[in-house]
Amino acid sequence: MSCDGDQHTMQSSDDVLPPPGDIQVLLLTLDSVSLSWSSPQGLTGPQTFRVTWGCDGETSSTRVKDVYHLKISSLRPGEKYQFNVATEGEDGRQSRWVSASISTVLPAPDQLTVDSVDTTSAAVSWSQPPGLDHTQHHYKISYCCPGIKPHITTTSSPSITLCDLKPATEYSVTVCTVLENGKQSQLVLTTFTTVPTAPGQLTVDTTSATVSWSQSPGLDQTQHHYQISYRCPGTEPHYTTTSSHSITLSDLKPATEYSVTVCTVLENGKKSRLVSTTLTTILPAPDQLTVDSVDTTSATVSWSQPPGLDQTQHHYQISYRCPGTEPHITTTSSHSITLCDLQCGTQYSVTVCTVLENGKQSRLVSTTLTTILPAPDQLTVDSVDTTSAAVSWSQPPGLNQTQHHYHYQISYQCPGTKPHITITSSHSISLSDLQCGTQYSVTVCTVLENGKQSQLVSTTLTTEHFQWWKRPSTVAAVFVVLAVIMGLWDSYAAAERDQLQTIYNTLTKERDQLQNSLNTRTTERDQLQNSLNTRTTDRDQLQNSLNTRTTERDQLQNSLNTRTTERDQLQNSLNTRTTEIDELMKSLNTTTMERDQLQKEKEWLNWKINGKDSPPTQFR
Repeated sequence: MSCDGDQHTMQSSDDVLPPPGDIQVLLLTLDSVSLSWSSPQGLTGPQTFRVTWGCDGETSSTRVKDVYHLKISSLRPGEKYQFNVATEGEDGRQSRWVSASISTVLPAPDQLTVDSVDTTSAAVSWSQPPGLDHTQHHYKISYCCPGIKPHITTTSSPSITLCDLKPATEYSVTVCTVLENGKQSQLVLTTFTTVPTAPGQLTVDTTSATVSWSQSPGLDQTQHHYQISYRCPGTEPHYTTTSSHSITLSDLKPATEYSVTVCTVLENGKKSRLVSTTLTTILPAPDQLTVDSVDTTSATVSWSQPPGLDQTQHHYQISYRCPGTEPHITTTSSHSITLCDLQCGTQYSVTVCTVLENGKQSRLVSTTLTTILPAPDQLTVDSVDTTSAAVSWSQPPGLNQTQHHYHYQISYQCPGTKPHITITSSHSISLSDLQCGTQYSVTVCTVLENGKQSQLVSTTLTTEHFQWWKRPSTVAAVFVVLAVIMGLWDSYAAAERDQLQTIYNTLTKERDQLQNSLNTRTTERDQLQNSLNTRTTDRDQLQNSLNTRTTERDQLQNSLNTRTTERDQLQNSLNTRTTEIDELMKSLNTTTMERDQLQKEKEWLNWKINGKDSPPTQFR
């Protein structure tokens, strides 16, 4: 609303009557104005006044009597009118005119509202100003973000969609009413923040339960983080945040499908649209699969319970087979199993997996085992001569010649010699070329075609001595040899004794030298041990100091983290209080203006009701 307040007088042809006082505006609206004026100087009693007004060549007039005010209605909003008041006598004479130029109020758009906001656009609307149903007008919209020149556009519609906006940016928007003559109403203002762009396509690593994404475009210079929500059917969602571009989800149930959503969050709490994916956790496999024991026809395997299945019903499926055969499959709820009815001396592959009640299986863990090849049984020495011996054994239990191709390996030796090795497919063998009167160790093992050997079974035998005393000629020769040997021995023994004495003396001297060296080394060792003890004490003291400093550092870090969290919470509270204060201040300003307007109307009505000659001072 505006009032030019241009006061001037118009001289009539007969300037006899005194003119009224200056025109005052009591109340101004979009289509009406309430005027008042004071009594002409020097006149008493009832007075008559002629009032005229006009705009763009159109003029209206009226006569008022015994009052000093007038409300003129049916004016056009936002137009400038010329108002004239003159004193009129009973004979038709008039005083000079008292005039004022006043513009009616141009109403501003009402209820400016942000209807929707996206990353690069926003829709705003408003209500048509009252009283403009028959007045040509349009609206001027101006919008900008901090540091950028405003964009200005117009529309005749009470709504508009703003495009080409920056994501995650606060914009201020003003709208005003504009008439054809260019006159503008007051501005109405609102603000909004565009939605941040959503994270890029989500990628899931089911092995580690890690979700990753690319950075939201257009947010390089904007502080933001990401909010992650994940849940499985029938449960409440878990929420967490991160400033990184990936996160590893924890406390998940195995073999369960989770829905995961990620959105960008600005510092003011504004969120982007959600980007979603699904993640199915893996069923953990048994751990530490171990072959505990192996026999000829059985084996025991065990494993550790998979992590995370304490509260989940499950069992284990075991499959085992040897090459060329169909696998045997069995199940158990225990953490171990004994496999029976195996073939001896055969390699088996064994796999174990976890199985849930719904049939879902984990990955397989596998190992191999080879059953024991049975050794020959009942190894026996059948006969012994001076240079030969016969040994035999029973067929190994569990071996069938038609199913297994095997033979026996025999090794025999006397002390200090290399073993003699031979093979046979029979259950006995005759050992020849033995030394008479000598003890032999004999081992036998079963050998398959692939070279696999059983355990060794062993025995000992002693060949018979050669009985030379049963021949006289041999006895005589032996006595002659003994006599010669005894003669030679006496001379040899004396020389040998002297040499041994010399060697003994030399060794005694060397022993004394070594003893001295040992004493020296012992002293040096003791000195080094003392130095080592000193260094150890110093090290322990330094380690204690390091531990103390580490504890103090951890305490300070915890205190820092606590203070940082408290600071962030206080900052958020401050931002909230600032926003509330701004909103309350706007409401206070609006209420103050309404109160002042109502106060003026009340005083005007009081003056009108009381019928005083002159209006209050503020209306003159």
